[in-house]
Amino acid sequence: MIEQTFLDKSDLSLGKRIIHFSDLHFKGDLEHGRKVVELINAKKPDWVFFTGDLLEYGSRRSLEQALELLQELHSPCYSVLGNHDPSDSKALELFDRALIATGGKLLRNERLDMDGFVLHGVSSARPLPVKENKKKILLCHYPVVANSEVEQKYDLILCGHSHGGQVRLPFFGALIVPRGVGGYVKGYYRTAAGDLYVNRGVGEFLIPVRLFCRPEITEIAV
Repeated sequence: MIEQTFLDKSDLSLGKRIIHFSDLHFKGDLEHGRKVVELINAKKPDWVFFTGDLLEYGSRRSLEQALELLQELHSPCYSVLGNHDPSDSKALELFDRALIATGGKLLRNERLDMDGFVLHGVSSARPLPVKENKKKILLCHYPVVANSEVEQKYDLILCGHSHGGQVRLPFFGALIVPRGVGGYVKGYYRTAAGDLYVNRGVGEFLIPVRLFCRPEITEIAV
């Protein structure tokens, strides 16, 4: 069962709602994918932010189905790439086209002026060296980005990648986390680069098992 969590960042004073999800790792399970889309659409957010790993190991066989799922979102979806996503020009064109169909965009080391804030999206674990006069939000697959030295803090950083550990033990925590997590495994953190939220993801990596670590979509009041 997908857990629906809530983060109150209304101090940004935007009067909007975001759904953040990550790490679908789509392998052909249309029933699960449609359930994710259904839950997101039911929330009627102003924006949907996806922080990478739509696929697993860049499986081109599943790409078109996964992108069709994204196009079923009723709100503009903005996304960055994860370490499993294909990055060849054809795949990127298809990815961007699917997001544009929702009113959103694939962000590859770029910034967008949004309604009351600026959105940064990066493909690596390096934030953009850009100062802004508005509130700013960063989308990045890798939580370790929060360990970066920044001249100007982000008001909110949204990441995935960790899966929350996927398999966790009581009183111990995650058994294994991937590189690029930087100590930020799940949930909310205050960091030197800004307030960070790490989504546990809605899919599984490699094996279809989660233990004490439910998949998650996050509703954020901004």
